[in-house]
Amino acid sequence: MTGTLHTDLTTAALSRACEEARQIALSARASFQHGTIAYVASLIREALPDAAAITVDTDEAELYEICDANGQPLYRAPFTPASPLDDSAADDINDLLAQVLPFGGLEDAGWETSAEGLPYMTVRLPGAPEIDRRKAHGFAATPFLMLDVRAEFTAGERAFTVDGPHPLHQRETRDRIRAAMSNAGYDVPDGALTITAHGRLTQGAAAADLAMAVTALAAAGRCDPSVLRTVAFIGELGLDGGVLPVPTSTTPSAPRTPAVTPPRSSPKTTSATLTSPESGSTASATCTWR
Repeated sequence: MTGTLHTDLTTAALSRACEEARQIALSARASFQHGTIAYVASLIREALPDAAAITVDTDEAELYEICDANGQPLYRAPFTPASPLDDSAADDINDLLAQVLPFGGLEDAGWETSAEGLPYMTVRLPGAPEIDRRKAHGFAATPFLMLDVRAEFTAGERAFTVDGPHPLHQRETRDRIRAAMSNAGYDVPDGALTITAHGRLTQGAAAADLAMAVTALAAAGRCDPSVLRTVAFIGELGLDGGVLPVPTSTTPSAPRTPAVTPPRSSPKTTSATLTSPESGSTASATCTWR
């Protein structure tokens, strides 16, 4: 047969034995992962019967968060006041996670990167209803640092959470972005929005507002996520929904990643300017804020 590897009978037998062993190992790994998540789900639901998904800190091999079917947190490490999940149960769960992580984690059980990014991985518990959860990934080209921005939307009860980029001004950042989105006319469906900016800034953090808002809108289905793949956004948002220009002369460049910035002529903009960090050339942007 054309393309068939010709070899002696002994080598052929060893090859078949090796492939059979590999298939057995893969099957055993899948059974191990599915068995582990089923056991973890049983331990959790003894205390939290509404648990639908967990998030694992893969660096620490520990349970990080438990959510219900609406994406609302029921438990978050290291401590949740008055949680029905006691320390003994949490320790047992962490032991199980530590055992399964060297064998591919919970990949066969369907885990995926959480909205907070690595090392956090989220997996739906067996028997839980499908969670309407959508994600988006964008970039913020602030004057001091290129930030990785992630957003996650989960249908259900309304919630709006912001993590970063300024560790002391997260509430102000959340309120500013939420007000700007609303006053700019963007209606976000009922659900929980979590926006995370990976990177910390002590100055110039407001320059990430536009990127965080656009990424959130993409996760909520109000903006095309493909827009975020090849551009980085920079701009501070006003409470009225206007986009305020920020200094860009020191904006860090990223290969093949142009920056979308508002024109300096107006504090409120109906479109943005696309500037290549490599050549400095400009063109009309494909994304409109207002």
